[in-house]
Amino acid sequence: MYHLKIDQAFKKFSKKQGLIPNPAQLELVKNLENLIEDTKPSLLSSLGNIFANKKTKGFYLYGEVGSGKTMIINLFLDQFKNLRVYRAHFNKFMVDVHNRLHKKKNESSVIPNIVKNLKAEYDIIFLDEFQVTNIADAMILGKLLEQFYSKNIFIITTSNVRPDNLYLGGLQRGQFLPYIEMIKQNSTIYSLDTGADYRQLFLNKKNKFFPLTNPQAKKMFNDVLLGTLNGKKFSTTTLTVKGRKVVIKNFVSNIAKFDFKDLFFESYSAEDYIEMSKIIKIFFIENIPNFNEDLINEQYRFVNFIDVIYDNKLKLVATAATEINNLTSSSKVQKVFSRTLSRLKELTAVR
Repeated sequence: MYHLKIDQAFKKFSKKQGLIPNPAQLELVKNLENLIEDTKPSLLSSLGNIFANKKTKGFYLYGEVGSGKTMIINLFLDQFKNLRVYRAHFNKFMVDVHNRLHKKKNESSVIPNIVKNLKAEYDIIFLDEFQVTNIADAMILGKLLEQFYSKNIFIITTSNVRPDNLYLGGLQRGQFLPYIEMIKQNSTIYSLDTGADYRQLFLNKKNKFFPLTNPQAKKMFNDVLLGTLNGKKFSTTTLTVKGRKVVIKNFVSNIAKFDFKDLFFESYSAEDYIEMSKIIKIFFIENIPNFNEDLINEQYRFVNFIDVIYDNKLKLVATAATEINNLTSSSKVQKVFSRTLSRLKELTAVR
């Protein structure tokens, strides 16, 4: 049942974290509060119909990196103690969808069944960091959205870009445009513009990121590595992902060390990184490069990797060509890469 006003929960959370709420955040909180007030009768009668009297079937929240989108939506959803909420990072959700499609690849009704099962188990779907990076995912996502909307499943998404900029510049993007229109027609579109990255407020000055412009970088990296290993020795281990072998050359006790090429020049997907994250809790990565147009695929893999370890609250120690703020990007990945750099700063900060 409805537990606490969102504005009260937000102010309480902000005070606990030592944050000063931004006016744009407070306005979003107010709008979400109004959404609850508008739906309270249906909420009291049936949690499953919380958004039944709304014309829209979704809430699409977009804004700059670190503006507090995920934090506020989670506070919003936490107010409903008996509401069955499916919460997932978008990459993790798509991996799950691909797994289901792989298991039943000869069946034509897989996507409708996925949505049917979700509706039976959950009242609302929340997908964090919504993005589209390839045409295959774009078309699968489009079919999923068709089913969500037709089955009246309310879906909340957060993203760094407005709907019109989804999959911008992507291959065969024209095929995805009808689905963008579908999102706009079925969702309340809300922009959160705070002008600040609130994740930066949690960072400490000392970090575990060593730019190779510093002659001592490799030594500092190895000092942290040796201290973490505490006398343990690396060996090779192998994961199996959908019948494929993923070899990890340097692994021991939930710790693994990679050169950038070993982890990102291979054709790994977000699913592979998710499987790695199940056994690796501390990643040591050497030689993160400056990215350019020749490293687009490698950069996309790096973006997916950072999302996975951030979402799973794992540890990262790394060396790179330069300071985090100075790492360059290919033009196609530049928008989403700003989020990656922000998360990279947080991941490598000392708590």
